Amino acid sequence: MSHIIVTGAGSGLGRALTIGLVARGHQVSMMGRRYQKLQEQEQLLGRAVVGIAADLARHEEVEMAFSAAVAWGGLPEMVIHCAGAGEFGPVGVYTTEQIRRVVESNLISTILVAQQTVKLIGSKGGVLASVLSSAAQAGKANESLYCASKWGMRGFLESLRVELKGSRLRLVNLYPSGIRSEFWDNSDHVDSSNFMTPEDAAAYMLDALEARSSCHVTDLFIGRND
Repeated sequence: MSHIIVTGAGSGLGRALTIGLVARGHQVSMMGRRYQKLQEQEQLLGRAVVGIAADLARHEEVEMAFSAAVAWGGLPEMVIHCAGAGEFGPVGVYTTEQIRRVVESNLISTILVAQQTVKLIGSKGGVLASVLSSAAQAGKANESLYCASKWGMRGFLESLRVELKGSRLRLVNLYPSGIRSEFWDNSDHVDSSNFMTPEDAAAYMLDALEARSSCHVTDLFIGRND
């Protein structure tokens, strides 16, 4: 049984990843802003999980959250960064608050979580898996702000991968295309009813993240059947 940290674990893909990891015999430190959602997971999954409420766009909260996770389960073998947010609409409608929220939730949290992961297990070794999006591959109408934050994530993570070349810490970037969840509740520019389910996406990701003796996945692109 290994210890794994999952951010954004209270809903959507993060929730599905957590449930899938526990089913595979792992212990999971769940991180997210909404502690009520994490408590629901604790009630469902029992002693295999612990909920840690934190704003991962704040340096001090990231440090405290990771310290709490280590105190509970020891050094993690893997960190899956799934936390994020989206705001959608044509250019010109975004407020400063919306821009700040998306950039902080997606890009800044990615940088801070990655830094803490390198600090904790950079020398020991392990995996940092980050959930990006097909929005980090191509521009999309009414998603310019979201795409900008995801392209920023991709630039940071690909640069970090080069920086860590030769180290024992593996970086895996995950690119799902449209997941059916509450993420899309504040958007009317897409019909998410035909998007992939969080459970299906999580299953693909967890299969890909399993260690092999001589090779590993570096990037995983998951398209939907539409």
